[in-house]
Amino acid sequence: MKTYKELREASWDDRIDSYVATEIKKRKLAKIVVNATDDKKMILPPNKPKFKFPMDRGSGVISVYLRKMSGSAAVAFNYKVEVK
Repeated sequence: MKTYKELREASWDDRIDSYVATEIKKRKLAKIVVNATDDKKMILPPNKPKFKFPMDRGSGVISVYLRKMSGSAAVAFNYKVEVK
């Protein structure tokens, strides 16, 4: 059984995931996006974010990292939230 805090964090992560996926599709960087937030090596240096955009509430910036998946049109993404 999950606690209230765990449920709240999961819903927050789901909202950010869908927000980032929508932004990738809006910028026409990929038609198929795959969430790869478990792949932490994407955000480690020397990798640089593909693009940055403000959060929907304006309290921070989301840096998006992209990686093409082999043999398909899909793109894996990871992001880092920077709160001001």
